[in-house]
Amino acid sequence: MSELVGRVGVPAATIRYYLAEGLLPPPSRVAANRFLYDERHVEIIRIVRLFRERRRLPIDAIRRLLPELLPDLLGRPEGGVFRAEMWRQLLTARGAGSSRSPARERLVAAGLAAFSHHGFGEVSIDDVCRAAGIAKGSFYRSFHSKEDLFLAVAASVPDLVGVTLVEGGAAMAEPARLAAALAPYLTVLLELASLASQRRPGHGRALGELLGGLAEGLGVVAPERSEAERDVAVREAIALALVGAADSRAAVPTIAVALAEAVGALE
Repeated sequence: MSELVGRVGVPAATIRYYLAEGLLPPPSRVAANRFLYDERHVEIIRIVRLFRERRRLPIDAIRRLLPELLPDLLGRPEGGVFRAEMWRQLLTARGAGSSRSPARERLVAAGLAAFSHHGFGEVSIDDVCRAAGIAKGSFYRSFHSKEDLFLAVAASVPDLVGVTLVEGGAAMAEPARLAAALAPYLTVLLELASLASQRRPGHGRALGELLGGLAEGLGVVAPERSEAERDVAVREAIALALVGAADSRAAVPTIAVALAEAVGALE
């Protein structure tokens, strides 16, 4: 158990709870008071944590989703859960506790495209609604404001980058490769940092969650790296992405300062 705790960073009491709730297969008994845990347990615990921390799903919903996502895992002690297709299913699976609707998802997708190309200030709710093919009146059934939509867009970035990370494998843990994966979403990251530096409500927390989500994605493809090492890799990747964008974005140096200030405020 102690080795498993060290690998997944989850307390032993939580692991026992997952076992009791049927989320994990029983360990192999190798002695009267000694049990063997294998790669299945490591990978399932990581998936459960993603559902709990990123999707805010309750345990009963996760219990229902796991057999659908992992139909043959219980018989494969070698594990191997985190294939690219599995990652997509994990990030798009719906279950009890998920508040996403088709209209909301279309608005987030349209918002991502608009904010990525034009930034926060140049995009209006009308722009996003036209791109999503949704009436403006319906927008407010999903979001309270443009800022609310922007926060939802920012929250989607780690999931999108996560798919690229898993498709690229362990090599994506290198800052230069991660920087390339971040490049399409750099404007969203910079705008979020700028708003966070202005102490706009909720934006500092959203920035911390975005950076944490990127580090979490690195943990999937490079589980041997410590949390501190993953955090450093994320920040190196952001710096590289900024350098790559500097020639085409006049505002990058100014917003980069805001990013540094906002990240510093999180520490």
